[in-house]
Amino acid sequence: MIYLASVLILLWILVGGYLLFMLVRQRTLERALQSLEERLEDRAGSE
Repeated sequence: MIYLASVLILLWILVGGYLLFMLVRQRTLERALQSLEERLEDRAGSE
């Protein structure tokens, strides 16, 4: 029974870590997209 509990705890830790990783990655991608949008606006404004 202890093995089942250990596997379940490990699974929750892995899922939590994956969710945190995806949150950080999403924020990084949102910042990169915002930067690209600003560059496009600057380029469109200068033409």
